[in-house]
Amino acid sequence: MMKSLIFTLDYELYGNGSGNVFTHIIEPTNKILEIADKYNAKITFFFEVVEYWKLKEEWGKGNYMGYTENPIIAMEEQLKHAYSNGHDIQLHIHPQWVDAKWDKGKWTVNNKQWRLGEYEGVGEDSLLSIIKRGKETIESIIGNSYKCQAIRAGGYNAQPSDKIIAAMKECGLKADSSLVPGAKESGSLSRYNYTHIPNNLGFWYCQNDFENQTNDKTGLLELPIVAFPIIRLQKYLSKDRIKSLLQNRKSAQEAFEAKTNTNAKSNGLLSKFKYFFEKESQTWDFCLFSKGMHRKFLQQISKQKDRNVFVLVGHPKSFVSGNGFEYVLDKTKKEYRFINISTFLDHAKSY
Repeated sequence: MMKSLIFTLDYELYGNGSGNVFTHIIEPTNKILEIADKYNAKITFFFEVVEYWKLKEEWGKGNYMGYTENPIIAMEEQLKHAYSNGHDIQLHIHPQWVDAKWDKGKWTVNNKQWRLGEYEGVGEDSLLSIIKRGKETIESIIGNSYKCQAIRAGGYNAQPSDKIIAAMKECGLKADSSLVPGAKESGSLSRYNYTHIPNNLGFWYCQNDFENQTNDKTGLLELPIVAFPIIRLQKYLSKDRIKSLLQNRKSAQEAFEAKTNTNAKSNGLLSKFKYFFEKESQTWDFCLFSKGMHRKFLQQISKQKDRNVFVLVGHPKSFVSGNGFEYVLDKTKKEYRFINISTFLDHAKSY
Protein backbone atom coordinates (compact mmCIF):
# COMPACT_ATOMS: atom_id res chain seq x y z
CA MET A 1 0.00 0.00 0.00
CA MET A 2 1.15 3.53 -0.79
CA LYS A 3 2.22 5.43 2.33
CA SER A 4 0.12 8.36 3.55
CA LEU A 5 0.84 11.72 5.15
CA ILE A 6 -1.80 13.37 7.33
CA PHE A 7 -1.22 17.11 7.78
CA THR A 8 -2.98 18.32 10.94
CA LEU A 9 -3.45 21.97 11.85
CA ASP A 10 -4.18 23.10 15.41
CA TYR A 11 -6.59 25.95 14.66
CA GLU A 12 -6.22 28.19 17.71
CA LEU A 13 -4.90 31.33 19.36
CA TYR A 14 -2.04 31.24 21.87
CA GLY A 15 -2.46 29.11 24.97
CA ASN A 16 -2.29 32.12 27.28
CA GLY A 17 -5.29 33.72 25.55
CA SER A 18 -3.33 36.23 23.49
CA GLY A 19 -3.42 36.63 19.74
CA ASN A 20 -5.70 37.95 17.03
CA VAL A 21 -8.12 35.70 15.13
CA PHE A 22 -7.37 37.33 11.78
CA THR A 23 -3.62 37.76 12.20
CA HIS A 24 -2.88 34.41 13.86
CA ILE A 25 -5.57 32.12 12.44
CA ILE A 26 -7.47 33.33 9.36
CA GLU A 27 -4.68 34.93 7.32
CA PRO A 28 -1.97 32.26 7.81
CA THR A 29 -4.53 29.48 7.31
CA ASN A 30 -5.46 31.01 3.93
CA LYS A 31 -1.80 30.81 2.91
CA ILE A 32 -1.50 27.23 4.15
CA LEU A 33 -4.62 26.20 2.23
CA GLU A 34 -3.35 27.90 -0.91
CA ILE A 35 -0.19 25.80 -0.79
CA ALA A 36 -2.08 22.63 0.13
CA ASP A 37 -4.51 23.06 -2.76
CA LYS A 38 -1.61 23.53 -5.17
CA TYR A 39 -0.44 19.99 -4.32
CA ASN A 40 -3.90 18.54 -3.73
CA ALA A 41 -2.94 17.95 -0.09
CA LYS A 42 -5.71 17.56 2.46
CA ILE A 43 -5.54 19.22 5.87
CA THR A 44 -7.18 18.04 9.09
CA PHE A 45 -8.17 21.04 11.19
CA PHE A 46 -8.17 20.48 14.95
CA PHE A 47 -10.58 23.29 15.83
CA GLU A 48 -10.27 24.76 19.34
CA VAL A 49 -13.97 24.95 20.15
CA VAL A 50 -13.89 26.26 23.74
CA GLU A 51 -11.92 29.29 22.63
CA TYR A 52 -14.49 29.74 19.85
CA TRP A 53 -17.37 29.59 22.36
CA LYS A 54 -15.77 32.27 24.50
CA LEU A 55 -15.16 34.60 21.57
CA LYS A 56 -18.72 34.08 20.37
CA GLU A 57 -20.12 34.76 23.83
CA GLU A 58 -18.27 38.06 24.16
CA TRP A 59 -19.21 39.15 20.64
CA GLY A 60 -22.83 38.36 21.43
CA LYS A 61 -22.64 40.68 24.47
CA GLY A 62 -21.59 43.51 22.21
CA ASN A 63 -17.92 43.32 23.22
CA TYR A 64 -16.04 43.38 19.93
CA MET A 65 -12.67 42.77 21.66
CA GLY A 66 -10.97 45.26 19.36
CA TYR A 67 -12.10 43.57 16.15
CA THR A 68 -13.62 45.57 13.30
CA GLU A 69 -14.88 42.38 11.63
CA ASN A 70 -16.75 39.47 13.19
CA PRO A 71 -14.12 36.81 14.03
CA ILE A 72 -16.79 34.17 14.59
CA ILE A 73 -18.17 34.43 11.07
CA ALA A 74 -14.62 34.52 9.69
CA MET A 75 -13.71 31.22 11.37
CA GLU A 76 -16.96 29.54 10.45
CA GLU A 77 -16.70 30.57 6.81
CA GLN A 78 -13.08 29.46 6.58
CA LEU A 79 -13.84 26.06 8.05
CA LYS A 80 -16.85 25.54 5.78
CA HIS A 81 -14.82 26.57 2.74
CA ALA A 82 -12.01 24.21 3.74
CA TYR A 83 -14.46 21.33 4.12
CA SER A 84 -15.95 22.02 0.68
CA ASN A 85 -12.42 21.61 -0.76
CA GLY A 86 -11.86 18.19 0.81
CA HIS A 87 -10.29 19.08 4.14
CA ASP A 88 -11.83 17.91 7.42
CA ILE A 89 -12.55 19.39 10.85
CA GLN A 90 -11.90 17.60 14.13
CA LEU A 91 -12.09 18.50 17.82
CA HIS A 92 -9.38 20.32 19.78
CA ILE A 93 -9.77 21.27 23.45
CA HIS A 94 -7.61 23.42 25.72
CA PRO A 95 -9.47 23.27 29.05
CA GLN A 96 -7.85 26.47 30.35
CA TRP A 97 -10.41 28.27 28.15
CA VAL A 98 -13.46 26.77 29.91
CA ASP A 99 -13.73 29.57 32.47
CA ALA A 100 -11.61 32.17 30.66
CA LYS A 101 -12.54 35.80 31.30
CA TRP A 102 -12.23 38.92 29.15
CA ASP A 103 -10.89 41.59 31.46
CA LYS A 104 -9.13 44.91 30.86
CA GLY A 105 -8.80 44.34 27.15
CA LYS A 106 -7.41 40.80 27.18
CA TRP A 107 -8.26 37.18 27.90
CA THR A 108 -7.25 35.58 31.18
CA VAL A 109 -7.27 31.78 31.06
CA ASN A 110 -7.21 29.36 33.97
CA ASN A 111 -3.73 27.82 34.09
CA LYS A 112 -4.89 25.39 36.78
CA GLN A 113 -7.04 23.67 34.14
CA TRP A 114 -4.31 23.33 31.50
CA ARG A 115 -4.37 19.53 31.08
CA LEU A 116 -7.34 17.76 29.51
CA GLY A 117 -6.35 14.41 31.01
CA GLU A 118 -6.65 15.89 34.51
CA TYR A 119 -9.59 18.18 33.82
CA GLU A 120 -12.26 18.05 36.56
CA GLY A 121 -15.10 20.31 35.42
CA VAL A 122 -18.64 19.48 36.50
CA GLY A 123 -22.16 19.92 35.17
CA GLU A 124 -22.30 21.63 31.79
CA ASP A 125 -18.54 22.10 32.06
CA SER A 126 -17.80 18.42 32.65
CA LEU A 127 -15.39 16.62 30.35
CA LEU A 128 -18.22 14.66 28.75
CA SER A 129 -20.29 17.81 28.23
CA ILE A 130 -17.57 19.87 26.57
CA ILE A 131 -16.54 16.98 24.30
CA LYS A 132 -20.15 16.31 23.33
CA ARG A 133 -20.92 20.00 22.80
CA GLY A 134 -17.66 20.48 20.89
CA LYS A 135 -18.48 17.67 18.50
CA GLU A 136 -21.99 19.04 17.99
CA THR A 137 -20.64 22.56 17.42
CA ILE A 138 -18.36 21.39 14.61
CA GLU A 139 -21.09 19.33 13.00
CA SER A 140 -23.49 22.26 13.16
CA ILE A 141 -21.00 24.67 11.58
CA ILE A 142 -20.11 22.32 8.71
CA GLY A 143 -23.59 20.92 8.12
CA ASN A 144 -24.11 18.46 5.25
CA SER A 145 -24.46 15.60 7.78
CA TYR A 146 -20.77 15.96 8.58
CA LYS A 147 -19.46 13.78 11.43
CA CYS A 148 -16.63 14.87 13.68
CA GLN A 149 -14.69 11.70 14.55
CA ALA A 150 -11.41 12.64 16.25
CA ILE A 151 -9.98 14.68 19.10
CA ARG A 152 -6.65 16.18 20.14
CA ALA A 153 -5.90 17.34 23.67
CA GLY A 154 -4.48 20.86 23.95
CA GLY A 155 -0.72 20.85 24.40
CA TYR A 156 -0.79 17.03 23.93
CA ASN A 157 -1.90 16.73 27.57
CA ALA A 158 -3.92 13.53 27.23
CA GLN A 159 -2.59 11.73 30.30
CA PRO A 160 -4.29 10.05 32.06
CA SER A 161 -6.62 9.23 29.19
CA ASP A 162 -9.21 6.89 30.72
CA LYS A 163 -11.82 9.63 31.27
CA ILE A 164 -11.22 11.07 27.80
CA ILE A 165 -11.76 7.60 26.30
CA ALA A 166 -14.99 7.09 28.25
CA ALA A 167 -16.31 10.42 26.95
CA MET A 168 -15.19 9.63 23.40
CA LYS A 169 -17.05 6.33 23.45
CA GLU A 170 -20.22 7.97 24.69
CA CYS A 171 -20.01 10.70 22.04
CA GLY A 172 -19.08 8.42 19.15
CA LEU A 173 -15.55 9.70 18.52
CA LYS A 174 -13.30 7.13 16.88
CA ALA A 175 -9.74 8.44 17.16
CA ASP A 176 -7.31 10.49 19.19
CA SER A 177 -4.19 12.21 17.89
CA SER A 178 -2.58 13.67 21.02
CA LEU A 179 0.44 11.48 21.69
CA VAL A 180 4.02 12.44 20.87
CA PRO A 181 6.15 9.28 21.13
CA GLY A 182 9.25 9.80 23.25
CA ALA A 183 8.11 13.18 24.60
CA LYS A 184 8.04 14.23 28.22
CA GLU A 185 6.91 17.46 29.88
CA SER A 186 7.12 18.20 33.59
CA GLY A 187 6.75 21.96 33.73
CA SER A 188 4.20 24.08 35.53
CA LEU A 189 1.63 23.75 32.73
CA SER A 190 2.09 20.67 30.55
CA ARG A 191 2.77 17.36 32.26
CA TYR A 192 2.92 14.00 30.52
CA ASN A 193 5.35 11.15 29.92
CA TYR A 194 5.26 9.40 26.55
CA THR A 195 8.86 8.17 26.66
CA HIS A 196 7.77 4.52 26.65
CA ILE A 197 5.81 4.84 23.42
CA PRO A 198 7.64 3.58 20.29
CA ASN A 199 7.99 6.06 17.43
CA ASN A 200 7.71 3.52 14.60
CA LEU A 201 3.94 2.93 14.68
CA GLY A 202 1.43 4.85 12.58
CA PHE A 203 -1.61 3.92 14.65
CA TRP A 204 -2.96 1.33 17.06
CA TYR A 205 -6.18 0.25 18.72
CA CYS A 206 -6.84 1.46 22.28
CA GLN A 207 -8.78 -0.08 25.15
CA ASN A 208 -8.47 1.79 28.45
CA ASP A 209 -5.81 4.37 27.56
CA PHE A 210 -4.21 5.86 24.47
CA GLU A 211 -0.70 4.69 25.24
CA ASN A 212 -1.02 0.91 25.21
CA GLN A 213 -1.92 -1.14 22.18
CA THR A 214 -4.53 -3.83 22.23
CA ASN A 215 -4.93 -6.68 19.76
CA ASP A 216 -8.69 -6.24 19.94
CA LYS A 217 -10.21 -4.11 17.21
CA THR A 218 -11.99 -1.85 19.64
CA GLY A 219 -13.03 0.78 17.12
CA LEU A 220 -10.98 3.37 19.00
CA LEU A 221 -7.65 4.37 17.43
CA GLU A 222 -4.61 6.38 18.41
CA LEU A 223 -2.89 8.29 15.59
CA PRO A 224 0.35 9.58 17.16
CA ILE A 225 2.19 12.59 15.78
CA VAL A 226 5.50 11.75 14.11
CA ALA A 227 8.35 12.65 16.47
CA PHE A 228 12.08 11.98 16.63
CA PRO A 229 14.69 13.00 19.22
CA ILE A 230 16.79 16.09 18.42
CA ILE A 231 18.92 18.52 20.38
CA ARG A 232 16.56 21.36 21.27
CA LEU A 233 18.82 24.04 19.86
CA GLN A 234 18.44 22.50 16.40
CA LYS A 235 14.78 23.43 16.15
CA TYR A 236 15.56 27.10 16.85
CA LEU A 237 18.25 27.39 14.16
CA SER A 238 15.98 28.60 11.39
CA LYS A 239 14.86 32.12 10.51
CA ASP A 240 11.21 30.99 10.32
CA ARG A 241 11.31 29.65 13.89
CA ILE A 242 12.93 32.82 15.20
CA LYS A 243 10.50 35.02 13.30
CA SER A 244 7.58 33.01 14.67
CA LEU A 245 8.83 33.38 18.24
CA LEU A 246 9.23 37.12 17.76
CA GLN A 247 5.62 37.43 16.59
CA ASN A 248 4.47 36.84 20.15
CA ARG A 249 7.39 37.24 22.51
CA LYS A 250 5.24 37.15 25.63
CA SER A 251 3.63 33.82 24.81
CA ALA A 252 6.98 32.30 23.81
CA GLN A 253 8.60 33.51 27.03
CA GLU A 254 5.78 32.15 29.18
CA ALA A 255 5.99 28.77 27.43
CA PHE A 256 9.75 28.64 27.99
CA GLU A 257 9.43 29.59 31.65
CA ALA A 258 6.74 26.94 32.17
CA LYS A 259 9.03 24.27 30.71
CA THR A 260 12.23 25.25 32.51
CA ASN A 261 10.90 26.35 35.90
CA THR A 262 10.13 22.87 37.18
CA ASN A 263 11.39 23.65 40.67
CA ALA A 264 12.97 26.50 42.55
CA LYS A 265 16.45 24.95 42.65
CA SER A 266 16.74 24.65 38.87
CA ASN A 267 15.72 28.16 37.91
CA GLY A 268 19.22 29.50 37.35
CA LEU A 269 20.63 30.67 34.05
CA LEU A 270 22.87 27.60 33.81
CA SER A 271 19.94 25.18 33.90
CA LYS A 272 18.14 27.21 31.22
CA PHE A 273 21.27 27.23 29.08
CA LYS A 274 21.59 23.46 29.44
CA TYR A 275 17.97 23.10 28.37
CA PHE A 276 18.85 24.02 24.77
CA PHE A 277 21.53 21.33 24.57
CA GLU A 278 19.39 18.50 25.86
CA LYS A 279 17.52 16.15 23.56
CA GLU A 280 13.76 16.17 23.24
CA SER A 281 11.27 14.33 21.08
CA GLN A 282 10.32 16.88 18.42
CA THR A 283 7.05 16.75 16.53
CA TRP A 284 7.19 16.93 12.73
CA ASP A 285 6.05 20.55 12.32
CA PHE A 286 5.20 21.39 8.70
CA CYS A 287 4.62 25.07 9.54
CA LEU A 288 7.97 25.69 11.23
CA PHE A 289 10.51 23.21 9.92
CA SER A 290 13.32 24.38 7.66
CA LYS A 291 14.09 22.35 4.54
CA GLY A 292 17.00 20.78 6.40
CA MET A 293 14.80 19.57 9.27
CA HIS A 294 12.24 18.19 6.81
CA ARG A 295 15.06 16.26 5.09
CA LYS A 296 16.11 14.71 8.40
CA PHE A 297 12.58 13.59 9.22
CA LEU A 298 12.02 12.25 5.70
CA GLN A 299 15.19 10.20 6.09
CA GLN A 300 13.91 8.85 9.41
CA ILE A 301 10.50 7.78 8.11
CA SER A 302 12.09 6.18 5.03
CA LYS A 303 13.69 3.68 7.43
CA GLN A 304 10.28 2.63 8.81
CA LYS A 305 9.45 0.02 6.20
CA ASP A 306 6.39 -1.42 7.95
CA ARG A 307 4.71 1.90 8.70
CA ASN A 308 2.36 3.50 6.19
CA VAL A 309 0.67 6.39 8.06
CA PHE A 310 2.45 9.54 9.27
CA VAL A 311 0.78 12.42 11.13
CA LEU A 312 2.39 15.87 10.93
CA VAL A 313 1.34 18.90 12.96
CA GLY A 314 1.32 22.67 12.41
CA HIS A 315 -0.17 25.87 13.83
CA PRO A 316 -1.37 28.87 11.82
CA LYS A 317 -0.13 31.22 14.56
CA SER A 318 3.45 30.04 13.98
CA PHE A 319 3.32 30.00 10.17
CA VAL A 320 5.56 32.69 8.67
CA SER A 321 6.73 31.16 5.38
CA GLY A 322 5.50 28.43 3.06
CA ASN A 323 9.00 27.36 2.00
CA GLY A 324 9.26 24.37 4.32
CA PHE A 325 5.69 23.22 3.70
CA GLU A 326 6.10 23.43 -0.08
CA TYR A 327 9.40 21.58 0.17
CA VAL A 328 7.97 18.58 2.01
CA LEU A 329 4.93 18.44 -0.31
CA ASP A 330 7.10 18.52 -3.40
CA LYS A 331 9.48 15.86 -2.06
CA THR A 332 6.70 13.45 -1.08
CA LYS A 333 4.07 13.98 -3.81
CA LYS A 334 5.11 10.91 -5.85
CA GLU A 335 5.65 8.39 -3.07
CA TYR A 336 2.95 9.40 -0.56
CA ARG A 337 -0.76 10.06 -0.55
CA PHE A 338 -2.01 13.17 1.20
CA ILE A 339 -5.14 12.30 3.19
CA ASN A 340 -7.16 13.70 6.08
CA ILE A 341 -8.20 11.83 9.23
CA SER A 342 -11.75 11.27 7.99
CA THR A 343 -10.40 9.48 4.92
CA PHE A 344 -8.09 7.39 7.07
CA LEU A 345 -10.93 6.35 9.38
CA ASP A 346 -13.18 5.50 6.46
CA HIS A 347 -10.53 3.11 5.16
CA ALA A 348 -8.81 2.10 8.41
CA LYS A 349 -9.27 -1.62 7.78
CA SER A 350 -7.16 -1.43 4.63
CA TYR A 351 -4.21 -0.10 6.66
